[in-house]
Amino acid sequence: MIQPELKVTGYRGVWGESLNEDISISFGAAFASFTKVDSGKENPTILIGRDGRESGESIANAIIPEIEKLGVNVIYGDVLPTPTIMLSVKEKGYDGAIIITASHNPIKYNGLKFVTKGARMTNESEVEKIKSFLTSERENVVPGTLSQRDGARREIFQQENIRGDGNNISSELINIHINKILENIDVEKIRARKFKIAVDMINASACVIDPYLFEKLGVEYVALNDTPNGKFAHEPEPIEQNLKDICALMKENKCDVGFAHDPDADRLVIIDENGDYISEEYTLGFGIENVMSKNPNRNVVVNMSTSQMSADITEKYGGTCYRTKVGEANVFAGIDEHDAIIGGEGGSGCIYPTINNCRDGFVSMTLALELLATRNSTVSEMVNILPKYFMKKDKWSVEGKNTLELYEKLKTHFPNAKYNMLDGIRLDFPDQSWIHMRPSNTEPIIRMFGEAKTSERLEELYAEAKKIIS
Repeated sequence: MIQPELKVTGYRGVWGESLNEDISISFGAAFASFTKVDSGKENPTILIGRDGRESGESIANAIIPEIEKLGVNVIYGDVLPTPTIMLSVKEKGYDGAIIITASHNPIKYNGLKFVTKGARMTNESEVEKIKSFLTSERENVVPGTLSQRDGARREIFQQENIRGDGNNISSELINIHINKILENIDVEKIRARKFKIAVDMINASACVIDPYLFEKLGVEYVALNDTPNGKFAHEPEPIEQNLKDICALMKENKCDVGFAHDPDADRLVIIDENGDYISEEYTLGFGIENVMSKNPNRNVVVNMSTSQMSADITEKYGGTCYRTKVGEANVFAGIDEHDAIIGGEGGSGCIYPTINNCRDGFVSMTLALELLATRNSTVSEMVNILPKYFMKKDKWSVEGKNTLELYEKLKTHFPNAKYNMLDGIRLDFPDQSWIHMRPSNTEPIIRMFGEAKTSERLEELYAEAKKIIS
């Protein structure tokens, strides 16, 4: 097993093993020191929130007093979705954020994601800067910082960040997020459609947003796993084999559409009116179809493993689809570079910068509902009119093998393919089929993504590639 390390996606580890209070404090203190330099402030303000996992509270309780010793003003939002935290940094002008989450990983994991003052996930160069602070910052408390004063300033700061109506800061941040979404979609169209939906909140952070958002949208909903206690009722990654309960709930209640979140609510998948799971690639596909139909000739950015469907939809409306390395920070950098109106990663998430600078499950959900309402369509009808491809995702062991040598073998074996080595290797074939291989950051495996217009062609490509890898 490769030991986890800080990446653009943050740090993830097994709680009590590769992640504990000391490791959390070390990363938290390093990020605090980075933020002081990045913001140019001796007393920057950092928002901290968690996805609901039980270990998240222990991590927060460990980090907060230690980074306060470094002069950081801490706002603790408790259970908040990742996209809510991201938007809050932008709208409230915070200097950064620490998100305590392991995203879709199993319950035994937890982790840390870091957000900079620009309301963006840390990029590769920023990660390296944070690593440079991984020393003994918490031992070097400067006299006169917030934590060493008599408590008066800290008390004033905390009072200023409690709402006048008695609710804590979480309520304000949740409302900021909901209102930002409502300002940028056609609420009346969604209300008029009178949707009945089913939603699996996985007993995590989506629970603090969904009920209030649905009320504003005027939709009737049937909830599954709607207590934010971190007790996941199934494996938390929102993929087909983990979503049998929500599919059954859809059929039982005759709902129009179903949704399933991951624990930090940046990913979302859609269930059709028949209670059938549709590929996670359609979450982004629905979003691009909606936004590009109203904003033709604009650019879109997706990662190297995202379905060709996204590119086809973009081109249908006169736009150009650009691809980046895998990773949300890389995609958003591409959106910025190409002035794209929307983008995302095929693993079930839209980045729609009009509302938020990150994958946002609630934005993805409202864009899907708005599309269905505008077109007066069912989910399955919309799937049928979008480009159809067969996709497969797999992983193979490469322990003891040189991945660069494997890439060279693939290039030799497939001479008619156009190759791109921006992120591992991607091979594009004349018939619009493709395969993308990239090494895992955490395991001695190589991940392979592939797509073709027929399942037979897809299996043929996989079989040939597997022979070379093996």
